[in-house]
Amino acid sequence: MKTTVLDLYRGRLSVWVEDELSREVLTLLWQDAQINVLVARGKAGVQALVGSRPPEFAERVFGIVDRDFDDDNHAMWDQPGCDVLRWPAHELENLLLDFEALSQISSRESPEQIEARAKARAEALRAWMACKSVLRELHNELGAEFPTDPRQDLPSLHAAEEHLSLARYWTQHTASFSRWNDPQTRRSALIAADTRLKDELQSGAWCLTFSGKEIFRHLRSHVPGLDRTPKRPPQPTPADRELNVAKLLCERLRSTGRIPPPVTRLRDVLRRRAKL
Repeated sequence: MKTTVLDLYRGRLSVWVEDELSREVLTLLWQDAQINVLVARGKAGVQALVGSRPPEFAERVFGIVDRDFDDDNHAMWDQPGCDVLRWPAHELENLLLDFEALSQISSRESPEQIEARAKARAEALRAWMACKSVLRELHNELGAEFPTDPRQDLPSLHAAEEHLSLARYWTQHTASFSRWNDPQTRRSALIAADTRLKDELQSGAWCLTFSGKEIFRHLRSHVPGLDRTPKRPPQPTPADRELNVAKLLCERLRSTGRIPPPVTRLRDVLRRRAKL
């Protein structure tokens, strides 16, 4: 008997996530037998699988993805139609930057020392983050209104030509390309992004707005006692090591009552929408 994706939806509630670390973190922190957390391998995979779910699973299949440089949608989690939810942080790993818990696992560095390491890494990422932010602006603006796929009943090549020609992309793209083709526009956008990032470093918001993946990876590599992965063949990958640290951290967060509030709220919202 063949197994299909529909077989994965036999549970009361299914949630697609981007990667294995997200699956492990939510499974360990939620400890909810009624929620099946599935890995889709990337944001596009989550969006595609949620978007292609059969209608009968509309209230039982959802997705959760990193916010990255998109707008936050956590205020709309409860609303119908918000089926791919975004964390109120750059990435899920930002919510794992609990320096007290990390210090308890390490037992060799204080929370203040670990936080200082994390902030120093964030400061080193500032130019990279500014560039990625502007690239997202470019992608969103230059890709907007791109012609969509036509209907299958197009009667002729003339109709096909009209479909392409009438798309708003041509007029909007020309103006956008002209603007971004100016070096001063790109420079101004980078300066604006860098100014915002500097403000976030000063205010403390960096813990949620900088790349949590990169900061978490840096802490795993540099905080003594944090990575307890055995050094024996086959050699674990960096992703394996980060997953092991995340598992230890989730155990600590549960045992000390420090589960990040967005993680708890997400579970409550999904259960409510699935009528559990």
